Amino acid sequence: MNDGPVTEGVRGFFDALKGQPLSLALVLMNLGLLGFLYYTAVEAAKERHVEMQLMYQNRLDVAKLLASCYPARDGAQ
Repeated sequence: MNDGPVTEGVRGFFDALKGQPLSLALVLMNLGLLGFLYYTAVEAAKERHVEMQLMYQNRLDVAKLLASCYPARDGAQ
């Protein structure tokens, strides 16, 4: 069969890994590490978003509380 260059490259890659199982293990471990880092980055971004929303809401609540403690006066000084 006359396969394309991509198929031949992939086949050659896996043939080379068959002879060196440690290399295969390292490739799999690197892919697992990339997946883990992606997952932790996504979760950290979600948590950061929630924390920023809480900080913003806290700032609004403090501003409302301060506004109710010091009513605006008529006329500027």
